[in-house]
Amino acid sequence: MPSTPVLGSLSLQSPSSATQIVSVSQSTCSDISSFKELLKEYRRLDDSINVRLNREQAFVRDQERNGHLGKGSVQDQVCANLWSQLVSNWSRRKTIIEYCVSVVDQSKEEKQKAAQAEEDPSRRRAIEAALFADNVKVMDSVSLKPVYFLTNLSEIKFATSLRLMQ
Repeated sequence: MPSTPVLGSLSLQSPSSATQIVSVSQSTCSDISSFKELLKEYRRLDDSINVRLNREQAFVRDQERNGHLGKGSVQDQVCANLWSQLVSNWSRRKTIIEYCVSVVDQSKEEKQKAAQAEEDPSRRRAIEAALFADNVKVMDSVSLKPVYFLTNLSEIKFATSLRLMQ
């Protein structure tokens, strides 16, 4: 029997839904539209930070009322929970970006080798044109959208979460 969905204000107080496992293939990395859509989904958490803060605060206050609050104040718990979600999301996004960069680099190297090995000048120009088109697509995609810099996650320190761990 399926469980009933949480409705109304209870849905806002419940923790965010379980993370969805996204499988990224080489074709996802090669298709710029698919890749951009995937990154848009990962940016959604960053873009909805106010909603997430409010939801997390309601959830932690509900835990406090029920006597299940951990160490620290409500605000500390809210910040630590949200920070954990953000760092986890950034880590997954960074992994996907690094994977796709390696896939695209490998594809580019294979095309360059094929162009160098090709003896027919017209075929060589066709391969070089395909390489150029791929580079233009990537450059257009990067230059038209804001660039999100990912920091080294191991260097990020968050005072509240450190206080809560003590």
